[in-house]
Amino acid sequence: MAPEARKPVRFGVYSGDPFLAERAMQRRLAELGEVEPVLLWGDEATATDVLEALGTSLLFGGRGMRAVVVRRADPLAGDQRLIAALRGGPPEGVAVFFLGEEIKGPLATAADEFIHFKRPTKAELRELAVELMREAGLRIHGFVVDMLLEACGGDPMRLAREVEKLALWKGGKLRREAIPELFYFAEPAPFGFLEGIGWRDVLGAMRELTQLLKRGWDPNRIFFLLVSQVRALILARAALEGEPLPGGPDWLWRRRLQQARNFTKKELLELLSSLQELDLKIKQGQMDPVSALYLFTLRLAPVPP
Repeated sequence: MAPEARKPVRFGVYSGDPFLAERAMQRRLAELGEVEPVLLWGDEATATDVLEALGTSLLFGGRGMRAVVVRRADPLAGDQRLIAALRGGPPEGVAVFFLGEEIKGPLATAADEFIHFKRPTKAELRELAVELMREAGLRIHGFVVDMLLEACGGDPMRLAREVEKLALWKGGKLRREAIPELFYFAEPAPFGFLEGIGWRDVLGAMRELTQLLKRGWDPNRIFFLLVSQVRALILARAALEGEPLPGGPDWLWRRRLQQARNFTKKELLELLSSLQELDLKIKQGQMDPVSALYLFTLRLAPVPP
């Protein structure tokens, strides 16, 4: 007799390491099939907001399930009204997931699934690295996994970022000796510069760019990552206007969505066009990549009225 299939989790509480908690929640969401997500933030929303989200009909009247996701939920974990309402589980056709730093007590014990993720051991981190590489469509090499573990410093979220950077080269040729540079063992990460671009912080981005170049970063590689950043912001801006988000870590897209609010879609498309023009000038020998990077960064400055 075949074992009975496990019912999908409709009430989950995940705390501890933010990346692992988010990853567990995303897996449960995927198991539910077609869902209508409702996102709330526990340090902004009240228990009333959560209860209203649980009781609201599907916006489009579909046959799917509504999934209420409450991030940073620690301030709500002790709310007695919320606990009482969920003690018997969420309403039919609804799922609810709470994520936080350290959620304890009745809310956690009432859940279908409660997991607190401690800082992973080295063995667990290695297993996660292999999983992330497979999900990214990358070939598994022991020496690459070793470098990933050293580069991430024991942080799962940083590990995911390092795998994402490695995936940028998927389908291309990356010399083995160049991999340590990609993982920034001896060089500073370019994320300070890319973050400055995303937040439209011209002075901060210029300062980070100068430091990168002083320490020997290849300007062509920075330019390549800059193009990827602007394209990601375009996708995030489109999502703010109703388009679906591409696949990828939710925490990363949330940050890109925040940054995309600093631009209009028209501005981002013009910036991408500007990068294409600069790239052409570099290839034609009309401009060096360092000048192109500084010129592009200056273009982020707001035009005075």
